[in-house]
Amino acid sequence: MKTMYKVVTMDEFGLNVTQQDGFKTPEEAQQEAQECIERWGEMFGQDFWVEPYEQEPYKEPKQYAYPNSVDGWEDIYPTRD
Repeated sequence: MKTMYKVVTMDEFGLNVTQQDGFKTPEEAQQEAQECIERWGEMFGQDFWVEPYEQEPYKEPKQYAYPNSVDGWEDIYPTRD
């Protein structure tokens, strides 16, 4: 896993919302956070900050036995032809 950084703000319900992610360094993310504060912070009173996160490796989708399978149910209960 790789440590990446994201710019976060808070919505009107108090929930964290990711503004943008995929930054490789905290400096890049902090620069974006500062630009967001300049754009929207004064107008809407929003605060933006930087949080690290672990980037998950890509996982290939599961290959089901039948092309019309939904959540694998047809793997358990095969359709009758």
